[in-house]
Amino acid sequence: MNGYERTVAFVKGEPVDHPPFMPLVIEWASVQCGLDYRDFIYKPEVRTKAYLDIVERFDLDHILVDADFSEQLEDFGQIPVWKESTGYVVEPIINSPEDIDKLVIPEIKPGTRQGNRIEIIKGVAAKEKGHRYIFGICVGPFTEYCNARGLKKVMKEMVKDPDTIRKGMKVFFENGMNFIKAQMEAGADGIQIVEPNCSLISPKFYEENILPLHKEMVAEIQKHENGFARVHVCGDTSALMPYTLATGTHILDVDSAVDLEKVAHLLGPEQVFCGNLNTAEELLMGTPDIFPEAVQKRVDATNNRIILCSGCDVPPATPAENMHAFHDAVVNCRQK
Repeated sequence: MNGYERTVAFVKGEPVDHPPFMPLVIEWASVQCGLDYRDFIYKPEVRTKAYLDIVERFDLDHILVDADFSEQLEDFGQIPVWKESTGYVVEPIINSPEDIDKLVIPEIKPGTRQGNRIEIIKGVAAKEKGHRYIFGICVGPFTEYCNARGLKKVMKEMVKDPDTIRKGMKVFFENGMNFIKAQMEAGADGIQIVEPNCSLISPKFYEENILPLHKEMVAEIQKHENGFARVHVCGDTSALMPYTLATGTHILDVDSAVDLEKVAHLLGPEQVFCGNLNTAEELLMGTPDIFPEAVQKRVDATNNRIILCSGCDVPPATPAENMHAFHDAVVNCRQK
């Protein structure tokens, strides 16, 4: 059973040899390959080769070709400024509500950041399509607006001017839908919708303003045969789960702050969690011997309805031996 077959069967509730193994390896992949992170971000051929190398070396069941949060916003004009010791910093591109009207939906073409992602998906699909489950990725409209506007300003607008947030999200939703369609056409099997900033809002705000957009994005992904959406929100998202699961997503990422035993009953048919190992305490600072118990704990808490993954991005300094031990623990776990 290969990674693609295992993923499809597991989500559908069919028997598998073991749960899928899908740690979020992003900057960690570039470190393991000895790459300059800027080359990993900006050179499609470098990132393609890195991901193909990593999934083979560590036997991942998926390929998720992520890199950084400016990948979509650079095509709107955001310019990262690199600092040698801290990576890059960005300035808002929406400094007043009037700036929203100046935004132009970018064309997804070769040489653009989003166009580069399409080339990477084509590259990994040429080798791994049907063997490992290939995820594209789309930063969701609320997080995109926060990154374009500045988080403090968005939090104030949430109280004083929510119409401006809705107006901004509409632009990034339109671009996101274009990007989802382009990635699926390029060979992605599914898409991870990344919305870390939704952990900062109330369930009511999510239900009224973001849930309708996420439903459309999920439907676009899942109209394809074996197309799985994968919604990712950081932190303790227990209160949001009745709504994030209501998107219809087949896969919902869960961070380590979530108590799985308290939320496992919320899963519907053909819905699974993906997570929730602690990125710092277990992956980065743990030792190889902890992983059998850590994995079994998550399997038991969800009645074997969890894809094993880090709660968020694997820290760049995580030892390779920990990742090998994580993999082996998943392969050897006891399924109910």
